[in-house]
Amino acid sequence: MARNLDLQIKDTVFEPGSQQKIVYYWPESNTTLYKVWILLDGIDLPYVDSVTYRLHSTFSDPNRRVKRTVANQNCQLIIWTWGLFRIRARVVDKTGRIHEFVHDMRYAEEISLPEAKFQKEKP
Repeated sequence: MARNLDLQIKDTVFEPGSQQKIVYYWPESNTTLYKVWILLDGIDLPYVDSVTYRLHSTFSDPNRRVKRTVANQNCQLIIWTWGLFRIRARVVDKTGRIHEFVHDMRYAEEISLPEAKFQKEKP
């Protein structure tokens, strides 16, 4: 019997791999958009072929497929958002087996960290 992959979905406002704690934001009329990285993490990353992230239904094209490559080993997806929502992910492993994951976003916790520095960036 095949086992489930040991993976988690993560979200962050800090660029993965960077030592700097920069929060990229863009003020809109009634709210602020934040640049958020969504990615996979875990010991079974080498077995991932691709992932389809299902974002909130208010996104244009809420289903975003990311193929795992040498340049994108964590299947990172960058979005601009103002809110927190539940992400569902369908991971396809290298054998073609499908694995389902769910993650409640938590990037807002990082925004209030004292070491966070804010920088305007247009989406």
